[in-house]
Amino acid sequence: MSYICEVCNGMAPLTGICPECNHPLEDQGKLSDFYGPYSPYRPADDLKITNGYLDVKQHRCIHLANCPDCSHSYLVFVRERH
Repeated sequence: MSYICEVCNGMAPLTGICPECNHPLEDQGKLSDFYGPYSPYRPADDLKITNGYLDVKQHRCIHLANCPDCSHSYLVFVRERH
């Protein structure tokens, strides 16, 4: 069974609040897209197996989020749907 990230596919916005200043976070994209110049073109599950997180087993898509107010960055784990 295949799973999809609703945020990556434009079906839902990334929702998150900055723990430092309580402002909404802005989605910067999938964390795996920042691994290297060709990482956006590699299969998602291939990157999930080697990234050190349990995201492949828990069906999570990890997004990098930034707070536009205080400039802190956070990882947001988005539940993937089937």
